[in-house]
Amino acid sequence: MALHETHKYDDIIDMPHHVSRRHPQMSRHQRAAQFMPFAALTGYERVIEQAACDVEAAVARADAAGDTDFGA
Repeated sequence: MALHETHKYDDIIDMPHHVSRRHPQMSRHQRAAQFMPFAALTGYERVIEQAACDVEAAVARADAAGDTDFGA
């Protein structure tokens, strides 16, 4: 799929940013709170690192025991 230049939004691209008169602007803290569900991913890298360490330890134990069959 090739990218083609379009001019779909040329009529609005240079318009000023809309500011509502009815709804006050959110603070940065409130806007950030909308994305808090993604905080559930905190610690994921640590879990992956721990799993890698566990596998490396199992391989080292197998090497020390002279086992060459790693469950394959």
